[in-house]
Amino acid sequence: MKTTVKQLAAKAFVVFLLTGINVKTEGRETNASSQTIIETTLRLEDWMTDETIWNTNWVSKNEFVLETEVRLELEDWMLSVNSWILNIDFVEEAEPRLELESWITNEVIWNMDIPEKESESKVEHWMLNEKVWK
Repeated sequence: MKTTVKQLAAKAFVVFLLTGINVKTEGRETNASSQTIIETTLRLEDWMTDETIWNTNWVSKNEFVLETEVRLELEDWMLSVNSWILNIDFVEEAEPRLELESWITNEVIWNMDIPEKESESKVEHWMLNEKVWK
């Protein structure tokens, strides 16, 4: 830990030393103590306290209105059975019964272990041509 701090301090010293050597100033020199800074007194102006400038809230208290909803009531069409039967002409289709076919249970079809055979690689003329590879 001490070594790291010492290395960082040494590096910082070298950087400051190099930047100090490379700086070349021109012009007249003045001391900071010879300059006096006078601050003017601050004055509060009307626009600084104007509510319309600083209140950018889009919801104003004057514009707030309590919204009321209409009372919900049950109507006749809501309770009518005829309103909710949408497809009166619905006819159920009869599908054929599923049957097991012979190919489904045939072990020869499902236990096929056919190894993939790759064609034999051949050396072609362009593979040996030195102009192609340079």
